[in-house]
Amino acid sequence: MTHESRQPLRAGGLVIPRPPLTHAEATERGALLRVRSYDLHVDLSRTGEPVFRSRSTIRFACARPGASSWADALPRRVRSAVLNGRPVEYDGAGRIPLPDLAAVNELTVEADYDFSTGGEGLHRFTDPADQQVYVYSHLQPGHAPRVFACFDQPDLKAPFAISVTAAHGSNVLSNAPLAHRPGAGVHRFAPTPPISTYVVAVAAGPWASWTVDQGGGVPLGVHSRRSLAAHLDPAVLLERLGAGVAFFAEAFATPYPFRKLDLCFVPEFNFGAMENAACVFAAETFVFDRAVTRYAHRRRDEMIFHEISHQWFGDLVTLRWWDDLWLSEAFATWAGVHALTRLTDDADAWADFAAGKKAHAYLLDQSPSTHPVVTGVPDVDAAGSAFDALTYHKGASVLRQLVARLGLDGFLEGMRLYFADHSHGTAGRAEMLGALEKAGGRDLTAWTDAWLLTAGLTEVRADFDVDEAGCFTRFDLLQDGSPRPHRLAVGVYAEDRHGDLVRVGRHELDADGPRTSVDALVGARSGALVLPNDGDLTYCRIVLDPRSTEEVVHRIGRLADPMARSLCWTAAWDMVRHGELPPRRFLTTVLGGLTAETQIGVFQRLLVRVSTVLTAYTEQGWARAHGWPSYVDRLLHVVDTPDGDADQRLAAARAIADAALTAGHVDTVRKWFHGAAPIDVDDALRRRLARSLVAHGEPLEDVTGAFATVEDRLAERLGASVPTTEAKEWAWTTILGSGSVAQVRALADGFAHPAHRHLLTPFARRYAQDVPPLLAAAGDREPARTVAVRMFPSWSVSRRTLGMIDGLRSDDRFVRLTGAARAELALAVDLSERDAAG
Repeated sequence: MTHESRQPLRAGGLVIPRPPLTHAEATERGALLRVRSYDLHVDLSRTGEPVFRSRSTIRFACARPGASSWADALPRRVRSAVLNGRPVEYDGAGRIPLPDLAAVNELTVEADYDFSTGGEGLHRFTDPADQQVYVYSHLQPGHAPRVFACFDQPDLKAPFAISVTAAHGSNVLSNAPLAHRPGAGVHRFAPTPPISTYVVAVAAGPWASWTVDQGGGVPLGVHSRRSLAAHLDPAVLLERLGAGVAFFAEAFATPYPFRKLDLCFVPEFNFGAMENAACVFAAETFVFDRAVTRYAHRRRDEMIFHEISHQWFGDLVTLRWWDDLWLSEAFATWAGVHALTRLTDDADAWADFAAGKKAHAYLLDQSPSTHPVVTGVPDVDAAGSAFDALTYHKGASVLRQLVARLGLDGFLEGMRLYFADHSHGTAGRAEMLGALEKAGGRDLTAWTDAWLLTAGLTEVRADFDVDEAGCFTRFDLLQDGSPRPHRLAVGVYAEDRHGDLVRVGRHELDADGPRTSVDALVGARSGALVLPNDGDLTYCRIVLDPRSTEEVVHRIGRLADPMARSLCWTAAWDMVRHGELPPRRFLTTVLGGLTAETQIGVFQRLLVRVSTVLTAYTEQGWARAHGWPSYVDRLLHVVDTPDGDADQRLAAARAIADAALTAGHVDTVRKWFHGAAPIDVDDALRRRLARSLVAHGEPLEDVTGAFATVEDRLAERLGASVPTTEAKEWAWTTILGSGSVAQVRALADGFAHPAHRHLLTPFARRYAQDVPPLLAAAGDREPARTVAVRMFPSWSVSRRTLGMIDGLRSDDRFVRLTGAARAELALAVDLSERDAAG
């Protein structure tokens, strides 16, 4: 959710720079004003026009009568603005000045606003399946003024009374239940408790809806486009909603804070989901209109629990300013996985988190874009840059370390104190840590400095001696980099009588400083594998000793414990990225241990990492002649095994469709596409196979002719996949001029195929020429942000490309968006050069 200052906006037909709300201004306005209520009406009845109208009436108190302030608004045109009975003028640049305030004030603003096609403000979408129109809001951060006049900062909370005029036949959702049946197209909702502007929600359209009233409890609803209704499993989703509400109400000893809870799957959503109070919006990727693996269901469950936990942490108690965004998102990420382990049969959810989201945070934490978990946010437009893996995933890992330190009961007791003290208000890091200190009886000052205010990743390794009997005679844990206080465990694994590697010893301890002696392991059996951070209690890079590395390379598939296996896969990948394990050897390790991986999420990530190795980390002549063929052959074996794991077979088939193929492999894909596949080929897989065929030279007309209809996004993806300079030029030009995130994503997916490196290399220079002006004109608002990130020339691994990108690093906006990608490119250049030389 990224934005940049000085973004253009329309005001009276002019493009005017918008001054972003700064932290200092928000602090000043927050001290001056107390908002008592909003009456908000949104009129969506002007069918056929690209605008809607809203009227907001704000009642608020001023601590210093006679002072001046302002309201935020980003309309196409203001029709009227009246403060305490007298008109006030819109400044044309995002603010309505409010002079000479009284002790108690009323502001009413009626204005016309533009619908969005980029997922910001009020997004409008026409369903190509049936031409039905749907609209929904997305207001975080800084987009509420694109829908209504308001005081748009999180600490100025107030009750909202919302009404919506919508077309006949529309279902309308908002933050509260309908107060009564709509008449004359007007839907009136009950007033909400105090909420922040960024979690206000409006959604309208002919939604397919399923509801249940939990017998006097919380009414629940699930909603989607009508054309997707057949693909939803509402009974499962409603059960998850009810279970999540009950679980967190008990865990936090605080009743659910709103009068209902809706989950609405909305089209062209830019993010996974949004925790609007009592009305969660989620991306349609969570509607399974295609064959999916168990991992997709796990991700959806985690999303649901994540957003439900936000109803307490974020909506009931809200951050004062965006510099505490980490607190809300880190907590919800931790809570979502914690709930998974308690409410579903996914006992290994933390192992999947370790191999995926946490491993991604490790990568970002070792890049030039690293920052502390708590980072300054000078203005609202910069707030979007805080939405990254360090905010969510490192933050959640740090909280998990705190749970290990305080114990789960102590941690939850602290959160109960926090909710009790700050319900319906605002609070931040100091209040939460104070509650945890009180509950846990520990001073967390040093912990806060080390974990929240310091950037970077600590390396932890075992240093030990073993005698002739195979027992430890000395055992130390070493920390490289900036030592931190860790609560962690050391695990020792040895071969059992079945040939599996199982844990034979474990010791949990507090480690601090460069060296910590672990005397409890002296005299214990050394085993074949020593695993620092066993159980993944802390956040660190694990560096395996040479003997343990060999065990992982040759026998990772024999490691029985899912968490231990997950940690070892991550450690092996880190070794590749640090030049400690040759990329080709990692490929051998994956091909040998792949089918033994029981966690389908980890299995799928391994396929992505192999693709990265072959695309960027190895010499391309070898990759084409040997790497890709051996990889695809292994995947074909997985797909062709009738009694194999169904999820592995599906994931392998998708990976084949995304790979660089030999002529023989293309023949296989062609047979699958035309109906002769060893697994069921649904529409989604068939579209991937189509992209593969077009990318490898199959005539576009022959492939598209095999479909009864070709919807726009598929046509764009296939058109961009054609292996010609003309097709790439068309895709590039269309992407740069697009106003739709969905279109950019479709074209980018076709543009950067691993078999097209020779066609893509010239576009590295085009990226350096074309993208900075695009960002300068649009900030890092969508879809410009998507263009900058998705079209980054990671496919052109060379010193020349790296030099061109480095020439753009004086642009702070560009660095925030692409710093991690630049670090990945530099790493790829280094590893591919080593591979070619070796």
